[in-house]
Amino acid sequence: MSELEALLSETERTFGLRQIAAGHAQMVVIGRSVPQPIGEVWNAISDPARLGAYFEEPHGDFRRGGEFEVPGIASGTILRCDPPRLLTVSWMPPHGKAGELEIHLSDEDGSTRLELRYASVRKRFSLIDPEGSEWAAGAGWEFFVDNLAANLEGREPHRWAPDWRALEGAERELFEARNAEWERAWEQFEREHAPLPGPE
Repeated sequence: MSELEALLSETERTFGLRQIAAGHAQMVVIGRSVPQPIGEVWNAISDPARLGAYFEEPHGDFRRGGEFEVPGIASGTILRCDPPRLLTVSWMPPHGKAGELEIHLSDEDGSTRLELRYASVRKRFSLIDPEGSEWAAGAGWEFFVDNLAANLEGREPHRWAPDWRALEGAERELFEARNAEWERAWEQFEREHAPLPGPE
């Protein structure tokens, strides 16, 4: 197995449907296990300063119902916070449509299973638009999980840029390979949710 294949196999990728405040939404689901205990992972996703070390530091009111902003990326509201297992926030990109981000953590004998769910009322938000600069939600949120894992392990995170086309070398190859995996997952989802044949 090549290094790229090993990186791709770390993550489970599925699609789903979900009702959010903005309406009926499509959802990407990213599953991955990390070796750190659940309390350490929770701290890394819920502490603003810690988030700033591998993503962007949010500012605002971090109590349930409080509003926050991730500068240049999104704004939102804390919808649910159940330490150390569940964090749910609304997620509004500057020029996008409303979404929700939810992170579930579960203990696995001292390590942690992470499941990130991102739902949006946008169509085809999860895959690369070759004509656009916006990060695809599927492969894009995988980079967030990469950076979380790197921070937990004391490694340098991936650099972040507002335009995915700025990625180069191995990072670009990984992003495009992950997008191809999401395309396959989307095809499977569409087959499973195709309307049943019937009379006109």
